[in-house]
Amino acid sequence: MGENCDVMKYFDYVKLAKKEFQALLDVHPELSALSAKELEVFELLLTDKTMVMIAEELFISLSAVHFHCKNIYKKLNVSNRRQFLITYKDLC
Repeated sequence: MGENCDVMKYFDYVKLAKKEFQALLDVHPELSALSAKELEVFELLLTDKTMVMIAEELFISLSAVHFHCKNIYKKLNVSNRRQFLITYKDLC
């Protein structure tokens, strides 16, 4: 019985996460253009973590982080991290 409860908690969590993400897209529809990995990088860009720290946390190379950042900035029509943070400061 306990295992079934854990499964239900998982699906409740997934449903809540989808609802929260949809609410985020209602405010920032441009985020729908980002891939799953870009969304991971996006979230970490909102922190004070360096590119090296982001790479380590995501277990990807520094060049991969730069690649994803370039794509994120292009898709979101910002030119650098400072402009990114100014634009998305409401998410911090």
